[in-house]
Amino acid sequence: MKKSLSLVASYIVLTTAASAQQAAEWVETGGVGDLKRASDAMIAPKGEAVSIRIPTTVKKGEIIPIQYDDSGSTIKDSFMVTGISIKDDNCAIENKRSTKLGAELSDMIYAKKCKKLK
Repeated sequence: MKKSLSLVASYIVLTTAASAQQAAEWVETGGVGDLKRASDAMIAPKGEAVSIRIPTTVKKGEIIPIQYDDSGSTIKDSFMVTGISIKDDNCAIENKRSTKLGAELSDMIYAKKCKKLK
């Protein structure tokens, strides 16, 4: 009985660890994602997601080009990558910045079919 409880506990720990979110320096994406802006000064009202095109490789610290469609026009913008986390096949690509009042805002790109390269 003790042995089977120990095996079950070990399985739970390993499963939880395997699906935990990990930091990444460099990821391969499927080339698309959903952008959520923290500020309404950007392309979407606060909290709304916009479908965007992103590079197929993204590195922490770089400025990546992004594209989205708005009223039939293709809009080009840029996104400074300050952090990347990955869980299973999903990435969260973050742009964190401070406001003049000292608050931190985070814009996020959520991409599926991500793979950690480094």
